[in-house]
Amino acid sequence: MKKRSRSRSGMRKLSTGLLVLLTCALVIVVTHTYIFLITPRTPPRPLMIDIRPGMSAWQISRELERQGIITDKTMFMACAVLTGKVTHLQAGSYVFEGTHYPFDIVSILFKGRTLKYRITIPEGSTIYDVGAIVAETGLLSKSDFVRIATSPATTEFFGIEVPTMEGFLYPDTYFLAPHMTSLEIMAKMVNRFNEACPANIRERSKELGMTMPEVVTLASIIQKEAVTASEKPVIASVFHNRLKRNMPLQSDPTAVYGIDGFRRRILPEDLRRVSPYNTYRVQGLPPGPICSPDARSIHAALWPARTGYMFFVSRGNGRHYFSRTYEEHAQAIQMSNAAPPR
Repeated sequence: MKKRSRSRSGMRKLSTGLLVLLTCALVIVVTHTYIFLITPRTPPRPLMIDIRPGMSAWQISRELERQGIITDKTMFMACAVLTGKVTHLQAGSYVFEGTHYPFDIVSILFKGRTLKYRITIPEGSTIYDVGAIVAETGLLSKSDFVRIATSPATTEFFGIEVPTMEGFLYPDTYFLAPHMTSLEIMAKMVNRFNEACPANIRERSKELGMTMPEVVTLASIIQKEAVTASEKPVIASVFHNRLKRNMPLQSDPTAVYGIDGFRRRILPEDLRRVSPYNTYRVQGLPPGPICSPDARSIHAALWPARTGYMFFVSRGNGRHYFSRTYEEHAQAIQMSNAAPPR
């Protein structure tokens, strides 16, 4: 009898132990599953993945994990099974950027939201240039893009106190999906602009007593004037010195801003053009940017070189003569055979 009691007691202890182990394992699995489902992934940069025709859901899961788009291939596979989409994940090239939950990724692959268009916006592009580049994808027309980019409702939507979206459509490479609207495309570019302008940039603008629109406006002029990055801080110093002395900026590119497709050399009669952006005719900064400046131009606008220069003129080789006085500037013009004095 004692042996049977001991045997039953041992069995009960074993059963209890197994139950505890199973309960712990279940808790671990449920906790891991819950954390996986509620934790979104945000890649540090856009990630592109190619899903080849014939790839199984398990192969897709492994590739997603390898690329860092998901954290657990087994759990992702389970998500695909639970949603009933495991056999309907579509082949194609996908770009993942921003924040996605596991079920979001399953849905993207199920609906086949593949990469269709890759565009690059060069530094110094205007909204007309951006519109033309976007129009090449066939998503929308250039005129529609420009119309929306120049609408007060659009700048109000993004909370930008400028006449148009000019200057805030950051120059970079973007991946566009089918059926994207103008606002969705602009949102990507504005988000990239915000990423390129960290907190110290905004703090510095306050130190200088400038608003961010004023900083971007000045940076856009620097972008158009400078050919080499090394001269940007020096060119910025000229404009800062002029602003301090209430001298007109007299920047040639501002005189022709708004002329869609302008590509020829700027002539003396262009400098007399009536426009609120023409800094030969208006004092101080124009009402808004004249192009999309890059990070170096924005940095130069906020941290100009310390110089006494008041003038500059092109040497004709991508660099400039810088002068402190009008007399020096007149001599520099003679040497360069460039445009009239500024």
